[in-house]
Amino acid sequence: MDTEIELKFLVSPEVGAQLSTQLQSYQILQQDQQHLANTYFDTADLALRKMDAGLRIRSQNGEMEQTIKLAGNQVGGLHQRPEYNVPLTVHSPDLSLFPARIWPEGLDVAQIQASLQPLFSTDFLRRRWLLAIDGTEIELALDEGEVQAGERREPIHELELELVKGDVSQLFELAEELVKAGGLRLGAVSKARRGYQLAGLSSSPRLCMLEPLALQPQDVCEQTMVALLHKGLRHWQHHEEGWLANASLEWLVQLREGVSLVHQTLLLFGELVSHRINSGWIDDLLWLQQQLSWLDRAQMLVHLTADKGHYLRRLDCRKTLVSQLLAQQAQLPDATQLRTLFYSPRYARLMLGLTHWLYRQDWRAGLAPAQTAQLAAPVAELARQRLDDSWHTLRHSALGKPELNGAQYIQQKGKLRRNLMVGLCFSDLYPETERMTFRMPWLDILRGIEDLDMLSPLLDLRDELNEQDAAELDEWLARKQRFLLEALEQSRAQALLLQPYWR
Repeated sequence: MDTEIELKFLVSPEVGAQLSTQLQSYQILQQDQQHLANTYFDTADLALRKMDAGLRIRSQNGEMEQTIKLAGNQVGGLHQRPEYNVPLTVHSPDLSLFPARIWPEGLDVAQIQASLQPLFSTDFLRRRWLLAIDGTEIELALDEGEVQAGERREPIHELELELVKGDVSQLFELAEELVKAGGLRLGAVSKARRGYQLAGLSSSPRLCMLEPLALQPQDVCEQTMVALLHKGLRHWQHHEEGWLANASLEWLVQLREGVSLVHQTLLLFGELVSHRINSGWIDDLLWLQQQLSWLDRAQMLVHLTADKGHYLRRLDCRKTLVSQLLAQQAQLPDATQLRTLFYSPRYARLMLGLTHWLYRQDWRAGLAPAQTAQLAAPVAELARQRLDDSWHTLRHSALGKPELNGAQYIQQKGKLRRNLMVGLCFSDLYPETERMTFRMPWLDILRGIEDLDMLSPLLDLRDELNEQDAAELDEWLARKQRFLLEALEQSRAQALLLQPYWR
């Protein structure tokens, strides 16, 4: 058995041309290229897939080999999976050639063997380099070809960095050098998974809301921190893949939620492991959230222009407004710009840094005994402290003042989102009824602020209207603002009287 430790990147087509130049400064032990043809097998009911196992036969240079990859671990773009390889003389899989110990107890291997059938294939040219770096050997494999399922085809442009032997840190250092040129994006989706999706045997990514982490009061701080970071990264990458497959706004909104969870987790636990967190990540996470800050405006414009401006139906100047709002939409970042962001060096460096930190568990190195004890303590006390701090910050912000105007409410939108994210991080530690009784009014206030902010694009257009249309819009906006502010003030007054559920 071998255990793969590899980083997978999806790459833009031009990366292949520049890779040879990038590698000239390294010691190359071996270099070659091969044509690889792979056929993937499973049963009609996907018995292997349900075990998170993948079975293939690879043909190269007239020789065949069957491989099964079993369930492993994945962090960011780092993949670790046990695999077993056996040579074949015929192009037909034989599960009896694998060690019997790899199968779950009670599995009817003979029945699976009898039901195996080919599902999809991959066909690609692999250019390969074996590098030596300070006693570590790393294999780079650039794959270019296609996945095929029946008449359906998808291109393959992937780069894999696999640790052959030595220090895994060298794997990440090499990756950080390669991403500086751009065009690389850490990939969480294997060729096999893409093949299952292409064959219609595995569902495409589904949009999902960010849910609380399952927690118990006895869970320790370290365990909770790691689980929250993994959850945030998975949510982030899942919706990145979803957007690339289906470029709609909702995917980006949820991607931003995953980024926000990672950011908030580092802030919540930073004092416990402060000297082991790269401050550059915080800067990069803030940068990324700034790159996505236009999403709020985009959501407003989508709502205002939906169904030819149905929201504005009572305005005589609706057509003029919708036309101008659509022009604003056209100025927002497009799919090409977003793809450039996702393949940018800074984006890849951020994901690599977080992945490496989680893999090595770097926060443990050099900790003082008191810090080690804090990390091993139950998370319940830390949760109470952080929720208290967040609540104190909110109560002493404008949201705790006797009265607010529309502009003041809108200015507090980001602060309220962060406050609610802190609550989400620790939600499962507390009874749902008490928790939701407290959180729901604040969630309603956030939605009210978002509704109030929805009027901002219309305010921006006021000066472009003629006098009659401007007067009509002013009156309409005043009514909307008055109604929303009255509701917000009433909800906030009630919310500020509630007793915190964590005390």
